[in-house]
Amino acid sequence: MPNVVVDTSVSLPATLSPGGARRKLWVVLAFGALTYEIEHGRLELDALGAQVDQEGGVVGGIENSLDRIERASDRRAALSERLPYGTPDDWVAVGSRPLFDEYERKLREVGTRLDPHLREEDIPLLRRQLEAVCVIAAPPFADAAVPALTADPKDDPILYTALVADADLLISSDKHLVPDRKEELWEHEAGTVLALTFETLLANRLSGVDWDGIDGSWLALAYDQPH
Repeated sequence: MPNVVVDTSVSLPATLSPGGARRKLWVVLAFGALTYEIEHGRLELDALGAQVDQEGGVVGGIENSLDRIERASDRRAALSERLPYGTPDDWVAVGSRPLFDEYERKLREVGTRLDPHLREEDIPLLRRQLEAVCVIAAPPFADAAVPALTADPKDDPILYTALVADADLLISSDKHLVPDRKEELWEHEAGTVLALTFETLLANRLSGVDWDGIDGSWLALAYDQPH
């Protein structure tokens, strides 16, 4: 199961542009998020059931867990019916508060370049959608704990997120994170992660995916939640 951190240089066009390969990658990550949510929801149910068996009585939260798993299963099934055979369902995005904050900041700064119709009231919703796809959370860390890692201090929290989360990959088009525009292995006492461009990812890691068979509009299926 590859755990990946997606830099804003990739997540912004993926979430704001209705077409293109980056949006299709986001569909794959949303598919992985639903699979992860279902699998871990069932593990949570098993743990609650074991607690009931051990302690007796009634443990709260079981009905909520069942409802959450059912909604996620319905959304995953709707996506699965459309996705080409062989589309991976185990690519999972990692998030952190600094990553979400940077995404929101970039939305306000350059979001209208990608979507001229972007409104201020759309920004909280887009952030929540990003948070929904990033189902794995990096261990929390204070801003002051982020070391100087790159030539751009704004990129350091993104890289640090990948390091402390033990992510497999950091996907970015930023020259400070991938200096040679292909891939860069970052090693630090906090961890190790391979940063690579979106193009390198597709060529070397996801070349078997039928990208032509994926429609970016299917992303809406992953967000079809009553709340």
